[in-house]
Amino acid sequence: MLRQLVICTLPALLLLLGLPERSYGQADKIFGSKSQPTSGIIVEMGRDKVVLDTSGVKRDFAVNEITQITFLDEPSDLNAARGAVRQKNYNQALTDLRKLDAAPPTRDVIKQDVEYFKALCLAKLAMTEGGDKAAAKEALLAFARAYPQNFHFYDAAEMIGDLAASSGNSADAATYYRPIANAPWPEYQMRGNNATGRAQLADKQFEPALASFDKVLASDLATPEAAQQKLLATVGKSVCLAETGKADQAIAALQDIIAKNDAQDAALFGRTYNALGRCYLKQGKPKDALLAFLHTDVLFFADPEAHAEALYYLSQLWNDMNKTDRAVAATNQLKTRYAGSVWNSRKP
Repeated sequence: MLRQLVICTLPALLLLLGLPERSYGQADKIFGSKSQPTSGIIVEMGRDKVVLDTSGVKRDFAVNEITQITFLDEPSDLNAARGAVRQKNYNQALTDLRKLDAAPPTRDVIKQDVEYFKALCLAKLAMTEGGDKAAAKEALLAFARAYPQNFHFYDAAEMIGDLAASSGNSADAATYYRPIANAPWPEYQMRGNNATGRAQLADKQFEPALASFDKVLASDLATPEAAQQKLLATVGKSVCLAETGKADQAIAALQDIIAKNDAQDAALFGRTYNALGRCYLKQGKPKDALLAFLHTDVLFFADPEAHAEALYYLSQLWNDMNKTDRAVAATNQLKTRYAGSVWNSRKP
């Protein structure tokens, strides 16, 4: 009875004493996308694999198959922050993480997770609603330098590249994406080459961008992740084709994506309609371009970067059609919702 009373009142006692409440889990847990979590104790942390001791048996988990790791006796605020990140509520996640400043975790792998998610939140906020991009970049670089064998390493590298791209530093972005393109898994390599191609495209290096996208399309891998990367590569390649005088071919490829894929994929469809809009602009068809960008604005706005791009072009197209009020509305939405986007600072 006394033991039950102690267990029941423990959270309240922690609050009264001003100590951080902890999850008091019984083990580390590795979550994958295709199975139940596996429990044990992490005995090796790496950028390519994590080793878990389960009842004396060591098991290797490839990082590309890990969706999340939770840790024995981790702070409950860390788990709350992870949930907020999944909901894209980065301000709330930062609030949860900063509660740990007074009593930082002592176990190194937990400390690494806290530092990663702090840096991620700073970067996401800087690239959307606005923030200190230099500080966010330094936080991510500090994480990557201090913990080059953490399982978040590739995600951190991609985020640093995204930050550089959002600042208009396309050449730097391509450099930061390189570790992903050199990762040991084909899907990661495809992801890295796609990101590099987008950076080259933003820098108007159309032939190098085409080469990057063609590397993705040349893969014979047929997993769902690979299929998604090929679709994104087709979108990027289509813009390159339009910019090099082959808009008709590009439009056919983009319309094929729209016809054959699930419109629930807002990120894919937002980028596809944006690419279609750019193709129509190259053909001198502003009304068709306007309609394409409106699809992203009205239906596929879930991806912040795609939505910011659509608003950038809409502000110009509405103005060209003497719809000043709509042009102003698009401009204001771009400035208020996506102050940190490269599209907000781009000149017409």
